[in-house]
Amino acid sequence: MDDQDDIIREFLVESHENLDQLDRDLVALEKAPDDRDRLASVFRTLHTIKGACGFLSFPRLEAVAHAGESLLSRLRDGRLVLNVDITSALLALVDAVRRILSHIETTRQEGTEDHGPVIARAVQLRDAAAAAPS
Repeated sequence: MDDQDDIIREFLVESHENLDQLDRDLVALEKAPDDRDRLASVFRTLHTIKGACGFLSFPRLEAVAHAGESLLSRLRDGRLVLNVDITSALLALVDAVRRILSHIETTRQEGTEDHGPVIARAVQLRDAAAAAPS
């Protein structure tokens, strides 16, 4: 096992732990959508995963995490309010991240699953903030 394998293994462990917390945070946010600290925690989790992807050369995972991060940034900035559609989209993104992580864990590759629909839904919801009247 080389240093890169050690780094990937640590990334996987930390990502799974962070996603478990993210799941709990999303459930709590459904009950208190104005909880800025929790929203920041969810954002940081996806931001951290996305940031590591460039270093580890996982562009598919990076694209999924980026879509979630950009949607969450609109929530964090108050340009969107968490609702059922956004929560569902974020949960779908988290599921996609978990599937990619699982594939990386077993093969050291991201796999070939098409995450385009999940990314497109997050972008659509994100862009709804720009289209909404002020």
